Amino acid sequence: MLQRKTLLIITLLLLLLPTALQAQDDTVVIAVGIEPVSMDAWRGFAETGGPGFLNAVEQLVTRDFASGELVPLLATAWEWIDDRTIQFTLREGVSFHDGSYFNAEAAATSINHTFDPENAFDLLDFVGSMSAEAVGDYTLNVSTPEPDPILLNKMYFVPIGSAQQLMDDPDSYHTNLIGTGPYRFVEWRSGESITYEANPDWWGHGMMDEAGGEVSFQRAVYRFLPEDQVRTAAVQAGEAHIAQYITPEQCAEVGMSDSARCESAASVETIFIRMDTNSPMLGDVRVRRALQLGIDKDLIIETILGGTATATGQIVNDTALGHSPDISPYPYDPEEAAALLAAAAADGVPVDMPITLGARIAVMPGIDETLQAVASMWGDLGLNVAVEFFDPEGFGQVMLVNIKDVPPERNFVAVHLHGQELLDYHISYRFYFSCDGILSVYCNDEAEALWNAAEPLAGAERDATLQQLNQVAHDDVAAGYIGHLDFSYAVSNDLNWDLKLDHRLQAKEMSPAG
Repeated sequence: MLQRKTLLIITLLLLLLPTALQAQDDTVVIAVGIEPVSMDAWRGFAETGGPGFLNAVEQLVTRDFASGELVPLLATAWEWIDDRTIQFTLREGVSFHDGSYFNAEAAATSINHTFDPENAFDLLDFVGSMSAEAVGDYTLNVSTPEPDPILLNKMYFVPIGSAQQLMDDPDSYHTNLIGTGPYRFVEWRSGESITYEANPDWWGHGMMDEAGGEVSFQRAVYRFLPEDQVRTAAVQAGEAHIAQYITPEQCAEVGMSDSARCESAASVETIFIRMDTNSPMLGDVRVRRALQLGIDKDLIIETILGGTATATGQIVNDTALGHSPDISPYPYDPEEAAALLAAAAADGVPVDMPITLGARIAVMPGIDETLQAVASMWGDLGLNVAVEFFDPEGFGQVMLVNIKDVPPERNFVAVHLHGQELLDYHISYRFYFSCDGILSVYCNDEAEALWNAAEPLAGAERDATLQQLNQVAHDDVAAGYIGHLDFSYAVSNDLNWDLKLDHRLQAKEMSPAG
C-alpha cells in the first residue's frame, strides 16, 4: 500500500513538471538533488553546490581522469617561476559571454576577487590564499603566500568569471553566471531549475580534444528534484536524460528498463562522521572510539547502500597522497564499545548527554536510512540520540564553524561526504581537522605539527609525512568513517555520456544517442 502511494506521489509530481523542461532533441535535461545558494562563479568548483556551472565558467586547467594528469583549458602552458609562483600562458581569442575579452588582466581580476579575504568565499578556506597578476597581455602569474607544491592542482578548483561584470555590475555576480564556456547561463528559476543555452562564440568549437568536449545540445536544463525516487522516475518517464545520485534499488529497476540504464562509478567521496570533540562527552577518545565500534559499516554498505561503497578508516581513498594502506576500518564490536563507554562513565564522563545526529537532505542516496541505522545502533549501546535533517543553508550553519566557536554542550555529530578532487590528504586535514580549519571541530598538537611539516613537501616525502599524519588522526579517532562511495545515475538510452571520477555533469561531454 505504501509503495503504491509513493508511486502515485511520484506520478503526480512528474505531471507538475513544466512542459518546457521535458526531454527534447535539442535539450538535455538533468535532474539534480540540490539547488545552489547563488550563481557566484566560484561555486563551480563543486557540482553539488553549482549544478552545471562548468557549462558556463571554465578553469585555467582541468584534469584528464583517464591519465590523472592536469591538462590545459583556458591556459595553454605553464611553468614554475619559484616555489610560490606559477606563470601561465593563456589561450588567445577567447571571449566572455558578455562580450568582454579573456586575457591576463581579466583572469587576475576574477581570481583576486574569488580569494579576496573581505569576500570570505568558502573557496578561500578550502584551498587557501592565492593571488594573481597580469605580467603580459596573455601571461599570468599566480602566487601563494608560502611555498605550495600543489598550487597547480588547486587551479582545477578555480573557475574564471567575467571581470567586466565585477567592475560594471558587481551585484549581478550572485544571480548571473558569466564565463567563457560552451553554454551561456539563461535563467535560474528558484525551486525549479537552471537553464543554459549553447554559446555560438565558444572558443572550443571544432577542437574537441583541447576543449574536452563539444556542443551537441542547444540547451541544458538542470532540474531541482530533491527526492531520488522522483529523479529516477523522471528519466523513466522521458522527462529527463539523467537522474543524479540514485539508490541501488532504483539502479536495479532502471537496469530492467528498455528506455534507460544505470551508470555507476567510483568517486573521490567518503562518507565520514564528524564529532564535536570539544564536548564533555565526545572530548573523551574512548567515547569517540566506542561510537565507531558501535556502527556495523558492512551491514549499512551491503543493505542500505547496496554494495556501492568500500568500508574505510580514513577520509581519502588510494587516489590521494597521504592515503595509508596500513589503516583499517574501525571494526564492528558492540561489546568493546559498551566496555569503553562504561569505563568512561566510571571516570565521570557524561556518556548520557543527548547527541544530535545530523545530515544534509539529499546529500547521497540512502542518507535517510543510513542516519536512522547509525542512530539505532548507538541506541543499542544505551546512548541518547536524536536524528535531524537540514536544508543546505541550515547544514552550512552547523558545519561551517571552527571548534573554538562551538558551544561545548552542542554535542553534534554529522554524517557527511568529503570529496578529495585535489587527491591530497593535506587539504582534507585542513578542512576538517586542523586547529583553525573552517570545518574543523578537532585540534591535536601532534597532528598539527605533522600537517605543517608536510605543507612544503612534495612527492614521496610529502606522501610519507601525510600517511604519518593520517595514522595519528586515526589513532585519536579524529573522525569516524563508513566508506568510500560509488555514485549511480539513471541515464536515458537517448543519451551518450561517459561517467568519470569527478562526477561532473557537463553538457559538452554529452550527446544524443544514435
